[in-house]
Amino acid sequence: MREPIVFVNGLFWPQSRAQVSVLDRGFTYGDGLFETLRAYGGVVFRLEDHLDRCSRSARLIFLELPMTRQELRTVVCETLKRNLLSDAIIRLTVTRGEQEPGLAIDPETPPTVVVHARPFEGIPEYSYEKGVRVSLFHNSAPKVGGISSQIKSCNFLSQIVLQERARKEGVFEGIMIDSNKRIADGTTSNIFIVKNGILKTPALTEFVLPGVTRQVVLELATSLNIPYGEQDLMVDDVYRADEVFLTNTGIEILPVRQADRQVIGAGMPGPVTRRLHSLFLKTFGVSSQK
Repeated sequence: MREPIVFVNGLFWPQSRAQVSVLDRGFTYGDGLFETLRAYGGVVFRLEDHLDRCSRSARLIFLELPMTRQELRTVVCETLKRNLLSDAIIRLTVTRGEQEPGLAIDPETPPTVVVHARPFEGIPEYSYEKGVRVSLFHNSAPKVGGISSQIKSCNFLSQIVLQERARKEGVFEGIMIDSNKRIADGTTSNIFIVKNGILKTPALTEFVLPGVTRQVVLELATSLNIPYGEQDLMVDDVYRADEVFLTNTGIEILPVRQADRQVIGAGMPGPVTRRLHSLFLKTFGVSSQK
């Protein structure tokens, strides 16, 4: 089996030789950012949107990216190419770099940049045909140290713990609820509901990540003349929805058939969800097997 190739700070390495210091602040404090990208047929999906979010997040945490946008773009695509991958998941990680212990930031230390890729392995086909189950977790939406959840931080412990809770409950995803009892998003996904033909998703607050696929869905809804709103959603809005689905780079548009003990709608993927996913697949040149 061919060994993966990883980009680390300006050089490409076999994965077994790729190294990051034990003093790197991404390791010691989770002090960094990441983007998870998807490639279809060798083309990176919405690369510019991911780079936009990465740049915006870096500014918010006072992290100066050590590479230009063009350089980041080139490295992401080159990593995909060197690994001979067509359909893949790519991760871009930027940390504050190797520094001595302590919370104070040394602005002279160069950040660490790592890019690696792996073959895409989708979830089972029946999940799209039948929908998945989710659990709603109250007062769980993370807001780390006053930092908005709109930043895709390397500090992902809250999501990891909630994802494990979801796994132990035998459900696909955990839906986070903020301190104001509003639906936020999933541990790794955004959430949408459909009620009376209207598509709704939580507004972008400090608890909601501006997902790239989330934005794509809103654009697709516009093209299909599906009315939508970005607004506060409560638990009952999810329970009483006609349709619910999740979005992220890996799952695309995934129907939900049950939230906690409440069956959603008819208990199967609804027409709006199916229309949106069908157009998503056609728009990005993906096989419509799902």
